[in-house]
Amino acid sequence: MRLAYHGLRAKDKSFNATLQPELAAILPLVPAVSGDVGRVLLNLFTNAFYAVQQRQQLGEPGYKPTVGVATRRVGNSVEVCVRDNGMGIPEGVKARIFQPFFTTKPAGEGTGLGLSLSHDIIVQGHGGTLTVQSEEGKFTEFSVRLPF
Repeated sequence: MRLAYHGLRAKDKSFNATLQPELAAILPLVPAVSGDVGRVLLNLFTNAFYAVQQRQQLGEPGYKPTVGVATRRVGNSVEVCVRDNGMGIPEGVKARIFQPFFTTKPAGEGTGLGLSLSHDIIVQGHGGTLTVQSEEGKFTEFSVRLPF
């Protein structure tokens, strides 16, 4: 989360956001390729900070950009949730966000891993799930669940 935050701040010194980590004290070890899962999480954080930056640029009075991460055990899985209070995802777009080559970003701004590859890494590569909940204009939350 901090890597993505400072990456964006390096490009835009005026950008600030509240970081809200809520990490479980104890979680079981998950068999995973840490570099791949790390890339997925970095992509989710980068997208979250992009979303809150876009909403901040609208000049909405009282808006405070916030990105959070929460971890917890859910049954035989570990869940990592990345939540932002950015632009949200329109209903018509939500159904396509995990499709290859789909992006909502302008040309040249979507330089990350992408949600399609992120989905493949978690689902096909690790037997987990990657899901999204969002309400346009309010929030987006991606949940990664990995079995242990």
